Amino acid sequence: MNEKEITLSIKEKLSQIEARENIRIIYACESGSRAWGFASADSDYDVRFIFVRPVQDYLRVKELPDFIDAELNDIYDINGWDLKKFCKQLYKSNPVIFEWAGSPIVYRNTSEWEKVSEVMKDFIQDEKMLHHYKGMAKNNVRTNFCTSEVVLKKYLYVLRPVLACVWIMQKHSVPPTEFMSLVEEVLPSKLRNIVDELLTAKMNGSEKQTGSRISELDLFIETKLSEASMFAEVNTTKLDLDKLDNLFLEIIEE
Repeated sequence: MNEKEITLSIKEKLSQIEARENIRIIYACESGSRAWGFASADSDYDVRFIFVRPVQDYLRVKELPDFIDAELNDIYDINGWDLKKFCKQLYKSNPVIFEWAGSPIVYRNTSEWEKVSEVMKDFIQDEKMLHHYKGMAKNNVRTNFCTSEVVLKKYLYVLRPVLACVWIMQKHSVPPTEFMSLVEEVLPSKLRNIVDELLTAKMNGSEKQTGSRISELDLFIETKLSEASMFAEVNTTKLDLDKLDNLFLEIIEE
């Protein structure tokens, strides 16, 4: 199937999930490598959605699952979060949900989601987001760069959270979901050609291409992670949990 057919298929699957699970999907998007902009030809479709149950379902003594694992195979990875779960993670300033909100590939948008988007800006905390991306980058380095010979595409999976750290330290705002936006804004120009070559190889399907460590990138990654470890910002934002309660109630009662 071509991209248009895939998109139509995903939208149809979302409608089927709604009917099967008796839920209302208020937002759905692409996440992962396709949203970041460096998917390979055979990358699957990582679809994430936010859903709302009927009001009476939230009044049960036995709570219903706040997560729906709808489909997982070689083509599709589709799952969703209940709005209440989403709001709890928003209160924690979880960067993942900000990435979903900033995805360039949206399959479902609603007026309810517009209300959520409006509130999200009040729950941005630099230090928590920085901690998330720093941990992600360090974990990828530890897992993928323990030898002198590496799978070259793994540099992209380290660079993305590292550049997100740089973005937060420099701009004090939510990093963009798209990798190229990070590259254009915060990657030193002297490293651009190296990254462009890695992107070309990744998107042309060279998933397992190996090579020697790239010293220029290694130094950049090490330096920026060290800076991120020393970065400390006093968060003076008072998070309003009542605002999330009111948002949640307003949407489930619609």
